[in-house]
Amino acid sequence: MTTETEWKETWYLFDDRKTDKVSRADFIHIIRSLGRKHTEQEITDITKHMSDPVTLSEFLEYMRKPYTGPTEDDLLTALRAFDGNNSGYLRQSELVSLLTTLGEKMSEEEVQLVMKDVKTDHEGRINIEEFARYLCTPVPSLTPNIEELKKQLGTK
Repeated sequence: MTTETEWKETWYLFDDRKTDKVSRADFIHIIRSLGRKHTEQEITDITKHMSDPVTLSEFLEYMRKPYTGPTEDDLLTALRAFDGNNSGYLRQSELVSLLTTLGEKMSEEEVQLVMKDVKTDHEGRINIEEFARYLCTPVPSLTPNIEELKKQLGTK
């Protein structure tokens, strides 16, 4: 979604009374559903100067700012830093450890959800390039289908 009309359509799914205000939690849901992949710390930085509830004008101002989320190259660079012998692979156990202990830590349950769809070789290793591609592939269900959401919410 890239147009202001689409942004507003998504906004009003959360602001069904058309008050032009939503809670910060709803604001976060809206921007994430529109593809903004921020860390929790980035969300804190973004919202710290916003009112609560967040206004439509604040939302639109935010959405008009350029956004460049993490890229596949960024992820490859980070993962390769842990590939000590430059094999192009990480052991699944190493990757689980990295995801649960470094940066914005994932819970064991979150890591298990990610890992269930990740292929390993006969030695229990994960191809770094395939893993980065997997993580960076858009998930269609994250982009809201406005008409379907309207039906589910009972709005027109």
